[in-house]
Amino acid sequence: MTLKKKIRIGIGILIIGISFWQFGLFNRFNYLTAKIDIWRDSPRIAMVGIPSYPCGVPCIGLNEEYGFHESNVGCLVTGPQLCGIDSYNAQIEKYLNKRNGKDWRKKYEAELDSLIKNNLLE
Repeated sequence: MTLKKKIRIGIGILIIGISFWQFGLFNRFNYLTAKIDIWRDSPRIAMVGIPSYPCGVPCIGLNEEYGFHESNVGCLVTGPQLCGIDSYNAQIEKYLNKRNGKDWRKKYEAELDSLIKNNLLE
């Protein structure tokens, strides 16, 4: 191989690596892992930040009833991680809309609010 060809291949690999990193493909939550999680029937909704309420056994049961689990990523995320999380959650939302119907989020929020109101969370 000539030096020119090696440099072109190296630059090509570098550009592909940087674009994969920018789109969050090296992180846990991204488009590809969303498809894999859906295929395995273990989708998660990735949340960024501090959890707004304590989620106990009743909340976990409610999530399982609607076909997902929650994962809290934390407060400190980078731009590429956030991009990957957004694409992951978009694919999971599409799946859950097919599974539960279009208005599933309103029903879920109403049931969660009733759990919070009745102090059933641990």
